[in-house]
Amino acid sequence: MRAGASPPTRARRLPGRRAWLTAALVIIGLPLAVVYVDLALTFPNPAARIALRSLPVLPLAIWTLWLDGDRPFEASPRWRKHGGRLLSLLAIMALAVVLLGLFLNWLYDPARVL
Repeated sequence: MRAGASPPTRARRLPGRRAWLTAALVIIGLPLAVVYVDLALTFPNPAARIALRSLPVLPLAIWTLWLDGDRPFEASPRWRKHGGRLLSLLAIMALAVVLLGLFLNWLYDPARVL
């Protein structure tokens, strides 16, 4: 060690604990994701298929509009900020329903139920 240099700091994370957490998430999350995707593509009710396909967009839209550091409408007045975020959320979900729900349902449903 050089003169005047500070001693090396210890690592703050525990590699063994992180590996177990990652393994547990993969072991639990992967089968749940497979079942979810299977239901979203093969559920008998077309409206439920559309909802299942569009639902994963909601947390991402909420994160982007309310929790992200560069939130839109931040410099606007309060009524415009909240109204703009709410209208943006509705527009994002409508687009998700149209693209992920209705279009995929129409494309892959041989009976063309909806």
